[in-house]
Amino acid sequence: MDTEYDAIVIGGGSAGLSFARHAAGLGRKIALIERAELGGTCVNRGCVPKKMLWTVADALHRGSGLTRAGLLGATPPVDMERLCARRGDKLAAIRQSYRDKLGEAGVTLIEDVAELTAPGEVTISGRRLRAPRVVLATGGRPVKPDMEGAHLACDSDAVLNWTALPRSMAIIGGGYIGCEMAAIHAALGVRVTLVTDTDRVLTEFSEAAAKVGQANMAAQGIRIVTGCTPEAVRETDDGLELVLDADTSLAVEKVVAATGRAPNLEALGGLAERVAATDKGVLKIDERFETSLPGLHAVGDCADRLPLTPVASGDGETLARQLFGTHRPPVDLRHVATTAFVLPPVAEVGQPSEAAIFEQKTLSPLSAALRADASQDYYGLGGSESAVTSVSLVAEGAHEAIAWAAQMLLHRPDRDTMRRALGVHPSTSEEVMG
Repeated sequence: MDTEYDAIVIGGGSAGLSFARHAAGLGRKIALIERAELGGTCVNRGCVPKKMLWTVADALHRGSGLTRAGLLGATPPVDMERLCARRGDKLAAIRQSYRDKLGEAGVTLIEDVAELTAPGEVTISGRRLRAPRVVLATGGRPVKPDMEGAHLACDSDAVLNWTALPRSMAIIGGGYIGCEMAAIHAALGVRVTLVTDTDRVLTEFSEAAAKVGQANMAAQGIRIVTGCTPEAVRETDDGLELVLDADTSLAVEKVVAATGRAPNLEALGGLAERVAATDKGVLKIDERFETSLPGLHAVGDCADRLPLTPVASGDGETLARQLFGTHRPPVDLRHVATTAFVLPPVAEVGQPSEAAIFEQKTLSPLSAALRADASQDYYGLGGSESAVTSVSLVAEGAHEAIAWAAQMLLHRPDRDTMRRALGVHPSTSEEVMG
């Protein structure tokens, strides 16, 4: 094995893969070290398996509303065994494609545990590799709350590996991960209660959009308990008990903790104290993704950026170009679109604040006349009539539309110009464009 490289990247998730491939494409000698599966959280325990499960949930959700309205027959059962097999095949194919692309790019793939033992020096199984640049792309992991019986709760990683559905579940945490798990499993037929210590769910989104999303979750049959910090999880003869307070508890089959994530920083080893971190525990970086330790860079969920796959991939490419090609600045996070895959999805771009929203509307889509669940759509525009700077959407297809909205916002359109592009009839888009 070679020991000298132009750069060594630790972590084979979205950020590390992107950096390695682009740096190698610029003619550099690159080693990528991964201790587990290629693809990281997104492919193996996050976005991809979640979206595949959501696809089934979305179909069932649409059908069940028509069933309850008496327009369709009984809701079909989910063949979880076959679904899990299909999902496993797809994830394996993605991992193999990454392996192939690394090989084609000339990246040295090392499947082992890495530790940074000195600046510019990485040790694996007793061997020392050196490079003037080391890139930490180690991602993050879910964390459970500090409470009695927390070990009895599943985390989001475990949920996406379920091969059978529980009859009932309680979810601790009202962020987008908790809400997605709630909406998906409710659509799959699970009785779901979501508990959050905040006054509403989806606090990552603007209040108006989040409230519509929350109302849609309630219409779906999800029980939402706000302003509550659970005290304990306990085993019972029939399953689990989630203790909310001295007088209230929930009897459920499964408890899921969706209470945040922490960066994987074990690879820093004894150098950890020399690398500055934020209050959230992620690594501080500058415009060149460099940490407080010269020559050590960080991208992806372990760095102080938005923990989203497109950001991780984009930052990996940007860093490769900064170090070995033509310099370009990191993507402005204001232009990053994001979506919570509830039913229907909640999506935003432009980081809207309540004060900045100058036009908004909640409406009933045409489908609500046929479906018993009566979900609501919403749009909000932020900025001003002369320069629209944010878009919020709650609607079927919002997860697709918001990316195009992000492209539009790069040009800061005025509201009159937007009205000159006509939406599709009948759809929520014509309300936004009208």
